[in-house]
Amino acid sequence: MIDIKHGWKSVADREKWAARGASLVAKTKATKAVWFPPKPAATGKKTAATAKKASKTAAKKSTQKTASAAKKTTKGTKKVTSPVARKKS
Repeated sequence: MIDIKHGWKSVADREKWAARGASLVAKTKATKAVWFPPKPAATGKKTAATAKKASKTAAKKSTQKTASAAKKTTKGTKKVTSPVARKKS
């Protein structure tokens, strides 16, 4: 009787089945990539979209840097007076 229960325990073990399922999914994806590669047009569109997004982000960052540099220069050109000079006036 103990042997029968032990056999059923291995069949009902969720961890083993989860590992088998994950392995099957990984093998299926790898096989799909080999037998059915992505179409060049779809790959090109994806690459173009990624490049467009990257250039847009870079342009936005450079614009922000330019604006902050302009603010710094306008603040730097103001006349700085010492506390002693302020009291005299």
